[in-house]
Amino acid sequence: MKKALVILLAAMMLLSVAACGGAVGKLKSIQDAKKIVIYTDPNFSPFEFVGADEAIVGVDMEIAKAIAAKLGVTVEIKEAAFDSILTAIKGGKGDIALSGFTITEDRLESVDFSTPYIESVQYLILPESDDTVIYMEDLAGLNVGVAQGYSGQLWIGDELDEGGALYETGTVVKDYNSAIDATLDLKAGRINVVVMDEYVAKNIVDKNSGLKTIPLQYEDGTLASEEYGVMVSKGNEDLLKIINEVVAQLNADGKIKEWVVSFSE
Repeated sequence: MKKALVILLAAMMLLSVAACGGAVGKLKSIQDAKKIVIYTDPNFSPFEFVGADEAIVGVDMEIAKAIAAKLGVTVEIKEAAFDSILTAIKGGKGDIALSGFTITEDRLESVDFSTPYIESVQYLILPESDDTVIYMEDLAGLNVGVAQGYSGQLWIGDELDEGGALYETGTVVKDYNSAIDATLDLKAGRINVVVMDEYVAKNIVDKNSGLKTIPLQYEDGTLASEEYGVMVSKGNEDLLKIINEVVAQLNADGKIKEWVVSFSE
């Protein structure tokens, strides 16, 4: 019995060491490679988009550079479809993901997140002449455009379920690869409204005449708000600690909000 207990304790210690080694190993692999691999979908301006020189730029890329500087490494950007990135990070294909990811309970089951680096609110993009839609409840019976994998899709999906504000109201949701694709269909009259994150919605409206954007709120005044975080695979507490230090410093210096403004111009 005593021998069995010793074997069991030894096995538990090995598992503990292996778990810690995995976490330390991830950070060490970044440092050994002298680069950090970032996954992103560059269709979410001002957070990530393709700039004039074909390079991917934006708020999230500046955060990535700050993390890399803290680690003393360079940045390698991997472009991927938004709804495939979580699986890539979970499977260890990249070191971190920065792509305007909202921190949600469902996602936290598969990956970990840094402390939030910015708060956003879901917004509605509408024709400038539309004065009939103000609240979530006003989307009843309308054709609503959302970008696949983004928070707008999740918010509207929840409201279509039993007990939701749009349950059995005839609302039709159409999924798009990006907010831009959804906006093109809005301008063509094929849908009534687009649901998208605040900063992206404002950026789109600034660049498209005939449109307006308003906060997505409920009749009781509640806003559809969310927080973005840096995504990492499970078990990388040492890497996450460093990322959190960078996020805290950037927010203390006001850099992230400054980048939102500069990349929106």
